[in-house]
Amino acid sequence: MISVSASMGAVVNHLRNFIFDEKATAIEILPIVVMFAVLWYVTFFILRKIIRKLVHNKQWLIEALERDYDRSAKKIFDDLKMEMTKEEAIQWSMNDWPRMQCIYLQHFIGSLFCIPSLLGMGDPYVTSSLACLGVLSEMGWEVQDMAEIFFVRTFHKNGKEVWPDSIVFIFALHHSLTTVLGVPMIIYYRTHRALHWLCFDLQMAGFLGLALGEYTKLLNVNEPKQLGRFKIANLVALVTMTWTRVFHWTYLCGQLFVTWYNDRAWVFLVFGVILSIGFSMFSFLVCVKPFYKKFIKLLHVSEEYEKLPLDAAIELRRASTVNLELAVAELLEENETRDLSHVMESIFASRQVSRRHTVSIAKSVPQQVIGRKRHSLIMAKDFAEKLKQK
Repeated sequence: MISVSASMGAVVNHLRNFIFDEKATAIEILPIVVMFAVLWYVTFFILRKIIRKLVHNKQWLIEALERDYDRSAKKIFDDLKMEMTKEEAIQWSMNDWPRMQCIYLQHFIGSLFCIPSLLGMGDPYVTSSLACLGVLSEMGWEVQDMAEIFFVRTFHKNGKEVWPDSIVFIFALHHSLTTVLGVPMIIYYRTHRALHWLCFDLQMAGFLGLALGEYTKLLNVNEPKQLGRFKIANLVALVTMTWTRVFHWTYLCGQLFVTWYNDRAWVFLVFGVILSIGFSMFSFLVCVKPFYKKFIKLLHVSEEYEKLPLDAAIELRRASTVNLELAVAELLEENETRDLSHVMESIFASRQVSRRHTVSIAKSVPQQVIGRKRHSLIMAKDFAEKLKQK
């Protein structure tokens, strides 16, 4: 027992030395990334089980999943040719619901590492090291996320259908900024506040966006108070997204570009500009612009719904309710990644005409893979197959 404790203590001291070592090399830093990847995988596994026990068969969750099923999930299951009744689909969604809660909690925890540095709390040597831990934490999560994607593609019989080349490329692009520049930035610019701000902004924005998205799915927009909360939550998400992914992002990238130029760090400058442009395009085209358009549409539709007189005809009220539900469903969906995948598909697809080219990308890349929810399609299909065998 003593030897085990001593070994654990030695490991902790070993990691602490590397974490707070300003001269740590890439070889010394990478094990910390692997440690975070394993840590988040194990944490997700445990948290999912705990959350699942807490929320399973809760009425508020069942009602929310029923609304989500009627809005969009039913069509997704039909596109996947998954023969599941509404009750079975809701049961599966309920079992998978805790996973998204784990993802936004991971982003929240990662952002907390940066706060001491941003607020100037304590020794800059220590706070910079903590902020770098936030970067390494995000790298660890992204590494295990990509590892899961490639595991499915490699070992599952229809893995390349679930994760086609175009979508893998998009997610690789999304993860590339941290995974490619993370370790070099920590080695050479670990005390740069722009690095700490970028880490905080992107992780906090991820937390707020995902958390508010999950919260809004629990709301019944047919009730005036909940409709108001729905609009406020999405407004907060839009403002956060616009600030962190457009305005503050551009300012911080500019600071880094100037630093790299002054330091004649041409490799940093070239790769940083390329990756930043790619990430900026992804953020604006896939996140900010479409979300803004759909949010404005929701405001117009909800205004018409709220202005209906109490004595409005039943047909008019029903039509207004349907329009509101459609606007809500459209806002909660994220079809823009699917649209972007059309472009990527043309790059990766063979130029020879084949039967595969006649298949719509909308069917081969289900929204569950590319939307905020990102359900496990493998689990869903296996679940459906088990139901058919019963």
